[in-house]
Amino acid sequence: MRAISKKNAVGAHSGGVVLLLGWDPAANVENRVVDGVRRHAKTRDWRIVIANAGTVADAGGLPDLLARVRPVGCIVLDQNEDASIPPRLLGGLPVVYFDSGARVRWRGVASVRCDNAAVARLAYQELSAGLPRSYAAVPTQSMRRWNAERIAAFRALCAADGKPCVAFAGRRGEDPDRRLARLRRWVAKLPRKCAVFAANDNTAVDVAAALAANGRSVPRDNTIVGVDGGERATCGGDVSALSSVKIDREQSGYLAARLLDSEIDRHSRAAADCRAGVGGGAPRIAAASPSEELFGPLLVVRRRSTCGSGRREPRILEAVEMIRREACEGLSAAVLAARFPGSRNLFERRFREAMGHSVLDEILHVRLQRVLDLLSRPDMPISAIAAFSGFSSDRELRQLFLRRFRCSMRQWRVRHSPRER
Repeated sequence: MRAISKKNAVGAHSGGVVLLLGWDPAANVENRVVDGVRRHAKTRDWRIVIANAGTVADAGGLPDLLARVRPVGCIVLDQNEDASIPPRLLGGLPVVYFDSGARVRWRGVASVRCDNAAVARLAYQELSAGLPRSYAAVPTQSMRRWNAERIAAFRALCAADGKPCVAFAGRRGEDPDRRLARLRRWVAKLPRKCAVFAANDNTAVDVAAALAANGRSVPRDNTIVGVDGGERATCGGDVSALSSVKIDREQSGYLAARLLDSEIDRHSRAAADCRAGVGGGAPRIAAASPSEELFGPLLVVRRRSTCGSGRREPRILEAVEMIRREACEGLSAAVLAARFPGSRNLFERRFREAMGHSVLDEILHVRLQRVLDLLSRPDMPISAIAAFSGFSSDRELRQLFLRRFRCSMRQWRVRHSPRER
């Protein structure tokens, strides 16, 4: 989507109020999304007003809220697909729906949503590094679209690699205790060395508990990856040992605000055409295919649930510590293996058995974390980051970064720059 220049803004494009509907200011994850919204809002001199879920639930109070705030546009957190705020209640305001099925239900609305195929792909990469014999996928208790998309994408990846994958059957409206009992019976039938993808962290906690109830050890018998990076777990379970795909929440807010910017511009131009007598009558918004932005995963927060079966082996733990200290100083898999007795092949095989992934994967994981840290520092030139994070060349880093994050380092910095906060 094209960027809109501030000097080309029309009418209320700059300096107005943007209303965030359905947001809970007490939620840490949503605060990061709001940070992303604010970064773009700052470039437009927008003022942000947040209406929490309780306010939005009172549909009768919405007209009063709109009359009092007089927003130039709205971003609606519409994760409840059964009860939500239709565009007609917003009085024709430019609106972007956040991570929901609204685009399917209401023709022509703009939306941002999670790239669930990319989430599944990152989870599959993490689980497949341990060379499991088979895979399993467990949806959340909800029957929302993002849930089904993640499971379907994961199963497709398994099928493409010719690997068996069984899926736990979700049931709408099922009693939670009954679901957990059914899950315990289901995991008892999973083979050993089966890698499990859970559609979110709450589900991963349930899977780990079900495995434990059947005498299964994680990660010795089964490995698990969830989603949300341990940030959204509300089940009260312990996520500290569970590997998880972390979603780039701040980017999602930034993309939502940027898309709203485009919608405000489109509405403003339609109003200007009406005032100029183009078409006559009330403003008519130019027909367009629904606009959509995708936000993706950031990285895998790697914890014990994907660390293989022999992590207590002293030499492997020593090797991991060396990688933590020296990966960004150019440490290679060959140099690391030479520090330990035996052949390189034997060392790398034992490392994979212990950690669930290769030596090179561990080195790149540490280096990329360093890259993201350096990108967040505005005084660090992008051209110098490769040298500070252990890559042999700037080209090598750029190619890897583009494959992993689906954007360039410069684009990533623009979306996450602290200067815009």
